[in-house]
Amino acid sequence: MESYHAPAVKPPHFVEGDIRQAAAEDTQQVAQFLVGFSEDAYGVRANAASQIETAQRLIQQGGLNLWIAGGKAVSMANVAHRSPRHGRINAVYTPRAERKKGYAGALVAELGLRLLQDGLVPMLYADQANPVSNRLYQHIGFSRCGTISDFKFVNNE
Repeated sequence: MESYHAPAVKPPHFVEGDIRQAAAEDTQQVAQFLVGFSEDAYGVRANAASQIETAQRLIQQGGLNLWIAGGKAVSMANVAHRSPRHGRINAVYTPRAERKKGYAGALVAELGLRLLQDGLVPMLYADQANPVSNRLYQHIGFSRCGTISDFKFVNNE
């Protein structure tokens, strides 16, 4: 994983839609997005029913936001954690049919601007194997901070 932070954010111009905080009525849509995110990010197949509880929890926590274009949710991103200095964005997802329209960039940029207004530096992690997301984050003002390694310890007793 590559870590990023954005001391300044450059929102993309002329992207259709607007940000909206996810609400209870979005639970089914968020569950569908979580299925896609799970498959894209982790290679794990899931079904929407298995993601309902996670969708409800994310919505209740208040950090999950959707990008709404043409009257429907087309992208999601979550502000997962706030520390005294940083706000961490995660769970950025856009369904394949809605990609390359600027939705994720606009959503992440808007969340980044809101975090900056709150006096926090936006940060996130991106999979190094996904050059599209890494370019996107850099395009809207995120700078690389370093590589994050993930270690898994296995007990072979």
